[in-house]
Amino acid sequence: MPTCSDQVVYRPGFYTSSQNMSSATFKPPVRNITANLSNVLNVNGTTSHVATQKNTRRPQRKWLIMALAIVGVFAAIVGGCVAYALLATSSTITTTTTTTTTTATTTTTTTTTTTTTTSTTTTTTTTTTTTTTTTTTTTTTTTTTTTTTTKTTTTTTTTTTTTTSTTSTTTTTTTTSVTTTTTTTTTTTTIGETQWSAFWLFDNNCLELFNNYNGVPRGNPTYTTSVLGHGNAISFTAASAQYVTVTVKQVIFNSTSFTIEAWIYPINLASTDFGIFGQCQAASTNLCLHFTTRNVMLYCGFYANDVAGSTTLTMNQWSHVACLYDLSTGLQQVWLNGVVDGSHTTTPFQGVSTATTIGMVSYPMPNNYYFNGYLDQVRYEPRAKSEYELLNDATLCAYYSFDGGSIFDGGPNGINLTSSGTVTTITGRVNQALQFSSGSYLYVPYASFYFLGVSNYPFTLSLWVKPTGSYASSTIFFVNAGWCVNFLTMTSNGNIMANLWNGGPTVSSGPVIPLNSWTHVGYTYSSRNGLRLYVNGNLYSTSGAVAFSASGALATIVIAGKRSVHKYI
Repeated sequence: MPTCSDQVVYRPGFYTSSQNMSSATFKPPVRNITANLSNVLNVNGTTSHVATQKNTRRPQRKWLIMALAIVGVFAAIVGGCVAYALLATSSTITTTTTTTTTTATTTTTTTTTTTTTTSTTTTTTTTTTTTTTTTTTTTTTTTTTTTTTTKTTTTTTTTTTTTTSTTSTTTTTTTTSVTTTTTTTTTTTTIGETQWSAFWLFDNNCLELFNNYNGVPRGNPTYTTSVLGHGNAISFTAASAQYVTVTVKQVIFNSTSFTIEAWIYPINLASTDFGIFGQCQAASTNLCLHFTTRNVMLYCGFYANDVAGSTTLTMNQWSHVACLYDLSTGLQQVWLNGVVDGSHTTTPFQGVSTATTIGMVSYPMPNNYYFNGYLDQVRYEPRAKSEYELLNDATLCAYYSFDGGSIFDGGPNGINLTSSGTVTTITGRVNQALQFSSGSYLYVPYASFYFLGVSNYPFTLSLWVKPTGSYASSTIFFVNAGWCVNFLTMTSNGNIMANLWNGGPTVSSGPVIPLNSWTHVGYTYSSRNGLRLYVNGNLYSTSGAVAFSASGALATIVIAGKRSVHKYI
């Protein structure tokens, strides 16, 4: 059966009922599975489960093509801890310094205004007329009347004083002077140890992967199977005083942030201390870095300035542990399996010029406390990692995006796939997906999934699936761990099925998955809730509380293919 896969992720741990499990883009940590479907599937403004983010074309074939996007989260398999920080011991640094000097004279405008004032003086013209009439009467003589008129005229004089409005404006033009000095400095610098991470794989040796913090074994420790299934872990016996010392170069912890991580497999620990990682200069406050177990719980500190965990460690089982210090906040923490297990605020570590030890700590000197069990994937980074990073390191087992046709693991463990048959890159639900021709599939060529071999350990698997053409009986996700179980399958009628092994098959049946559309499928297991099947973020069916009977063996997986190719329930 032709098949397509996209965004495959495997993480130890499981979703709760409120987790967004239908997110097409894997963004760990992801813990909540019952998502708001409109948010989960909303791509470019649509709420359809048909992919609109990409151009999902129907292949020119008449048989079934399944597009799987396994954004799988197995909250129970091998958590993982291979974070490769490709670092060097020297580098060339080019520094460009730009100095800009700006001188600005602010424009100043001074305006002097004399208000126009008009003063008018008016003298009213007054005219006075005096008329004198003289009448003389003479008998038989002509009477002559003489009239004298005196007229006085006062001329009106108007005086207008006008002060002309004068505006005086003084303007200083803004002048900006920009001086730019560009300094290019090329410096070849040997970076000190404080700049780099360290990573000890313990694959049959004590070499450090990146920066020559190579260790020397003391007391003849041996090697055992890695938590990853491939490679090795180092095995210490406390009674034989076995440990590793790093003396060729000093790992710097003085007055800096840092994160120490490791996978530990404790054997017969007691109430005393069992050293995981140390750098102890003296039995004095802030001079003895020690990351240990104490009272079968995690313990980390700088001597009389410490933080203790609160969870009892499980014997004879792998757990991811971390000790973190954040210089900016003074926060000191211990982490167990991706979850904070203890917090404390304190001053920084002050020790200098002391060898680093793995599998042993010394305090109060000269007392030594050795680890009893296995250590793997030990690493140090000169920064405080985020919650997101620590959860991924502890729980993300495998992530396959298939972008660009890649079948490499995008998670921390490097569990790469191998293909069988014809596998083609196509447009997927998120970026690219893989299309499988009939009978083709992907598989891991070695057993790498530790937690699938642990009974009742919770896990989560999620994927996008898109059948096209016609339905056919097919495998979506197959597990081989001493027994062989098709965890997720599709029937010839198009129903999705989730399966679990409990000494016999436990099955949760799902709906018919529509053709030519992307559908999100989620599968979780926990001993309390049993097997749960989610479709497009909604709980569809559940088995109820049920045990998961694991074989105790490391598991391998197969993605896609015909059911007849693999054994199945």
